[in-house]
Amino acid sequence: MIKTLLVGAVVAAVLGVAGVAAAIGALTPTAQEVATEMADQAQGTGADPLAPPAFYGSR
Repeated sequence: MIKTLLVGAVVAAVLGVAGVAAAIGALTPTAQEVATEMADQAQGTGADPLAPPAFYGSR
């Protein structure tokens, strides 16, 4: 009985970890989505998409 309980707990833990990983993967944007969004924002403001962000400062 204890062996079955332990096996069930291990299976539940593995499925839980897989579920969390799948949820994070579904909610995290891909690099292509981020690049597309940044390019769309740059077109709206007239900024150069290849220029570094302003927070880097200048010399």
